[in-house]
Amino acid sequence: MKVRECWGVLAEQAEKALEEAQQKKQMVQQSLDKLESSKQRLQTMISEYSEKAKEKEQQLHSVSESHNARQFILQLMQLIDRVNADIGQAKANLALAEKAVQQAQQEKLKMRTLEEQDIQAVKTHQRKLEQKQMDALGLTLFNTKAMAQSAMGA
Repeated sequence: MKVRECWGVLAEQAEKALEEAQQKKQMVQQSLDKLESSKQRLQTMISEYSEKAKEKEQQLHSVSESHNARQFILQLMQLIDRVNADIGQAKANLALAEKAVQQAQQEKLKMRTLEEQDIQAVKTHQRKLEQKQMDALGLTLFNTKAMAQSAMGA
């Protein structure tokens, strides 16, 4: 009885699948980090521009400048809404990627366990076979001695 090679191959495939899932998760995490950074920059821009707009309102300026300032702030807020939607999608993708990593880890563990069980089964089989051979050799030796003794005694 030999160790089956299929378990090792399947374990290696599971290892590769795990690495791919981890890489995908890392990419999704980086994307999420970039989106959150963009959101932070937009929020900073809104607060800075709002402060500038309030300062300009204190001064005399045209209605068009005031309108433009409000329009720009509204556009920034729309961008934040869009980024928030993208962040939500990225978080959902991250959850899926984390689930894929967990499944890949479980599959890898399963394949490694099956491989180890097969190795142990082969070792157990070999030990039993060796014990059987030793028992047969001992019995043959005992019978040979018994025959030699009975031939001497006769």
